[in-house]
Amino acid sequence: MEKVAVNENNFKQSDIEKAANMLSQGKIVAIPTETVYGLAARTDKKTAVARLYSLKGRPLDKPFSIALADSGQAINQYFLTLNPFGYRLIEKFWPGPLTLIYYQKPEGKIGVRIPANFAARNILKQLKTAVYLPSANLSGQKEAVSADEVEDAFNGNIDLIVDGGQPRYKKSSTVIDLTYKPFKILREGVVSERQIASIFIRRRILFVCTANSCRSPVAEYLLRRYLEKEKRAFLQRYEIISAGIAASDRMHPPEYIQKIMKSQEGLDIAEFKANQVTKQMVFSSDYIFTMEDSQKEYIIKQVPSARARVFNLNRFLPFNDREKIPDPIGKDFAFFETVYDRIKKAIVELVDWL
Repeated sequence: MEKVAVNENNFKQSDIEKAANMLSQGKIVAIPTETVYGLAARTDKKTAVARLYSLKGRPLDKPFSIALADSGQAINQYFLTLNPFGYRLIEKFWPGPLTLIYYQKPEGKIGVRIPANFAARNILKQLKTAVYLPSANLSGQKEAVSADEVEDAFNGNIDLIVDGGQPRYKKSSTVIDLTYKPFKILREGVVSERQIASIFIRRRILFVCTANSCRSPVAEYLLRRYLEKEKRAFLQRYEIISAGIAASDRMHPPEYIQKIMKSQEGLDIAEFKANQVTKQMVFSSDYIFTMEDSQKEYIIKQVPSARARVFNLNRFLPFNDREKIPDPIGKDFAFFETVYDRIKKAIVELVDWL
């Protein structure tokens, strides 16, 4: 059995490559995570997986969760149909001490985690594929929180130990099963049930226009203002953001838009900066409101699973006045006043709907 030291302040790239190469050869490597040490084996190496079950003394009908280098890889390979709550958990806690369980086709479930530990992440990046990563202990016994404890537990029967020092938390990851409605915590570890519940109860609302400099920021600020006035308690239940499908990075709203928001609502939006809409924004939003059908179609094309959550804001206008909310860029002040009025009418109705 070999041992190498890898931590953020003391490592050789060759040791990271060695660990990845040994995993590719079908060997078992103990690696540190931010919670406890784990035993890694590539998921596509049948002999290594069988050996992992044997080393752990784990029943064959009890599956291991997998570990990957980054959340994008996990979403693209396993989690394209999560609900928005699941994506917000990913956003908040990955990389980190949370294992998510969800459906895997054709039947069954899969648990996935993205470790935050320096050694684990760099080995997985080098490997570029998934590993099983159960805790480095015999089933039912205390988890190892040092390289020495791993060595004592397995008495030289693994191929390599990556010594990353003591883990940050010295406590197991939290395991949450998202196949239950709304969710089920199978093991409460580092991430508390209260932290998870706080993510669940706060819905996300996303407004989308073209450049995210006029219509969508106005809708964002107005919704926040009228929730505060009419349903103050609801401000704790909703996170309100906006973005554009063709936004210029960090662009501020034009002066005449700032002027009308200041004069009509007493709102200073001068510090607002435009953002490009991303798939993560769409994945993680419970309600998405666009100004025009073209933006709605763009979002659905990018993220087909969002179809049921995307609405044109004009649906909250009077039934006989449901034209699109037009782009005021390049138009005069009076034109924007008209656009502002239409957005405000829709937002007032949206507040009642919420």
